[in-house]
Amino acid sequence: MQKEIKRVALRDLIHRNLLERILHGHFSPGSRIKDTELSEELNVSRTPVREALVRLVKEGFLENQVGKGFLVRPLTGQEVREIYPIIGALESLALKASVPLVKESLNRFEEITTEMGQPHDDFIRLIELDVEWHNVLLSGCKNRRLLDMIADLKSISFRYEYAYMQNLELVESSIEEHRQIAAAFYNNDPDTAVPLLESHWKFSMNALLEKLNEYKQGV
Repeated sequence: MQKEIKRVALRDLIHRNLLERILHGHFSPGSRIKDTELSEELNVSRTPVREALVRLVKEGFLENQVGKGFLVRPLTGQEVREIYPIIGALESLALKASVPLVKESLNRFEEITTEMGQPHDDFIRLIELDVEWHNVLLSGCKNRRLLDMIADLKSISFRYEYAYMQNLELVESSIEEHRQIAAAFYNNDPDTAVPLLESHWKFSMNALLEKLNEYKQGV
């Protein structure tokens, strides 16, 4: 049987294109992005370009200023300090409210951590794997409003995770923390899994603050 061809909306392709450019520094912080110029460059209409730009605003990569258009937002330590503790607290709350995971979910934990441990130069893929791991972890939580709040905050953290994933030692530390959390959850030990998850987000925050300080100093 032939596999079904997955169709991707044009706005999603443009979003991925722009996201990669922002993360790779092709658009520097504070630079202006014009939808008219992009539509000409990509040879598409302005509508899907604007849809992609609006999505990037929602995700925290851009801001839309009256009279100036779309501007690339800088990375700031203040934003990391604001959002990472909240994500950690909300994920911990969701984990406490979760039911035991099915065997397929537990197996997926190992598949994700194995792929993350492979040599990578696609840092966006690493972030996607990390997001999936956390989604699997919280898949036993039935509080949809809580999960939506987490997803909204994590869309903002995406651009910071790119800086995190470029450091092999940090990725390896993250994988080990994932394994410990999954093992505790597998052993039906939420009293251990929850503080491990809280510690995981605290470690990520501190590592990112150190990374941003290195950027600021030009290291």
